[in-house]
Amino acid sequence: MTGPARPAYRLHQWLWTGIDWLYPPQCGGCGRKGDRWCVDCRNKAQLIHPPICERCGQTLQSGNLCINCRKSPPNFIALRSWAGFQGPVRSALHHLKYRRDIALGERLAEPLSDLYVAQRWSVDLVTPVPLGIARLKERGYNQAALIARPLALACGLRYESHAIERTRETRSQVGLSLTERKINVSEAFKAKSAIVSGNNVLLVDDVATSSATLDACSGALKKAGAAQVYCLTLARAIYLHTQNSDRRE
Repeated sequence: MTGPARPAYRLHQWLWTGIDWLYPPQCGGCGRKGDRWCVDCRNKAQLIHPPICERCGQTLQSGNLCINCRKSPPNFIALRSWAGFQGPVRSALHHLKYRRDIALGERLAEPLSDLYVAQRWSVDLVTPVPLGIARLKERGYNQAALIARPLALACGLRYESHAIERTRETRSQVGLSLTERKINVSEAFKAKSAIVSGNNVLLVDDVATSSATLDACSGALKKAGAAQVYCLTLARAIYLHTQNSDRRE
């Protein structure tokens, strides 16, 4: 994290360090013993650099906006992601999401907190993209929340775990086209006005692919009275866009 660690975040780190002493971890990226997310894996991450679309954060060959954001501006002000969804980053997120390696959440939040600070956004609260009830029962936790909470602690932001909820179960987005993804998550979320009204909200997820889910969540937050919505994900699927290209994730 950039700058001195805040007391609550420092305590959070100490607790996980104590657990690491009791139960020595293995790197979620490469399996090396002794660290949850080793320096080598972090250094191998393919960081996302400009030029990118100033709204959805997807890579561009030139220009400021991808054709999709020009045709249909998303409900969020901006989406930024730290690295491409590949290599050690992909492995780590799969460990977090599917192999119950929940300790990775705190470690993966570190680069995301640096990315947040670099944006200089004005944010009042942080909330994760919610899971459906069935998927939450099956998995036992929301991987986005495991990243969002330490991110909020690191940046000194208010954390709200239930600012937004799913109103219906949705299909997995894997394998769906952009249009199908948008239909799949349309009207699938509802935000709580008592929490978000008048606030600038930072919405956090693990991976952005088409950004359809983030857009749908942002729309629900705006409908509930949120002033502005910003989005962060640790990773995203990378496709090189031109201003005239309408292909998207």
